[in-house]
Amino acid sequence: MDPFDFHNPVRLRFGVGVFDEIGGCASDYGSDALVVTGASSARKSGLLDRTLERLEEAGVAATVFDRIMPNPTDEIVDEGAELAHEHGVDLIVALGGGSPMDAAKAIAIAATHEAPIRDYLRVEDRLEATEATLPLIAATTTSGTSSELTPFAVITTVSATMKSAIRSPYIFPRVAIVDPEATITCPESVTANTGVDVLAHLMEGYFSTEANPLTDLFAERGIKLVGRWLPRAVKDCEDIEAREMMSLANVYAGYVLSNCGASVMHGLEHPISALHPEVAHGAGLAVMMIAYAEHYWDRDPYRFGRIAQLLGRGIADAPVEQSAEFASDALRGLLASIGLDIGLEDLGVALEEIERIVDDALLYMGGAIAKTPIDLSRDDLIDLLEDSFTSR
Repeated sequence: MDPFDFHNPVRLRFGVGVFDEIGGCASDYGSDALVVTGASSARKSGLLDRTLERLEEAGVAATVFDRIMPNPTDEIVDEGAELAHEHGVDLIVALGGGSPMDAAKAIAIAATHEAPIRDYLRVEDRLEATEATLPLIAATTTSGTSSELTPFAVITTVSATMKSAIRSPYIFPRVAIVDPEATITCPESVTANTGVDVLAHLMEGYFSTEANPLTDLFAERGIKLVGRWLPRAVKDCEDIEAREMMSLANVYAGYVLSNCGASVMHGLEHPISALHPEVAHGAGLAVMMIAYAEHYWDRDPYRFGRIAQLLGRGIADAPVEQSAEFASDALRGLLASIGLDIGLEDLGVALEEIERIVDDALLYMGGAIAKTPIDLSRDDLIDLLEDSFTSR
């Protein structure tokens, strides 16, 4: 066995009811917080008011920044950082799904560093965050992205039409609050899209050049949970058992992602939603999953065979490798069950945009693509997207 490293410094509070610990967790790290959240969902669900009440009870003052949109931009991050600086906050509290959490991480950097956040995202000569970064508490309201457990913040740079990630140990949240009850208000579409993101993180980490025995354990367990519980969570958004199991799968995905990073599917999806900000991240990943398995199952038959088995499509009483070619069928069935058996054309992507998407991926997501244990050429990536153009 080769030497390997596993690291995740985030304190995890998991379970029904832990959301109300947000005030006490925050007070361990500051007394004046910027609460970063989306424009409406946390307010409509009552979770924003609940957060402010818990913070007040713990003696933490709060300023709300509720302008985060899906696929947050560098411009909105700089706006939030200016507000944080103006109020002299010493703590960031992220409330919501991946977009608010990613934006909150970037605000934690920009609020205490002079350069605009785009300078931490550029392809060449990018700046690095320092220990001046504000501490962060992250309370997730979706089972997807795993941002509450990772050192990544994905931000779109408007001027460059580029969606890339900051990676820094300083943006690991100090505490991740994962309360399945807080995800119940997620509608069916959000539940499906974020669930696919969980699956993509698990699969990409499982196939990553950075995979190790511990991440493999988390990946296999998480994939099995997604296969069993995601359709049920989509069918009944108030099914607390399904929500709890998907929250756990998301935690497993967070440990995989924080150690392995993403690979080819995320590498290609980021340029897709940079060009089309209206595209939900999970939907952008869903379009590639079946074609990915069809193209590459024979490159790693053991792992593709395990995915087929974990999703209930393997051949009983046969060597794992014999199930590999059925991984695409297993993924097709899962995606169909949640309404995401779609193609790029369903997302509004034009066929003639594919070459630009691939070139953008190679420009600023090349590191992710390189973690795929297959030597993928530009033509290979174009073929993968062309085969993902229509629904499978």
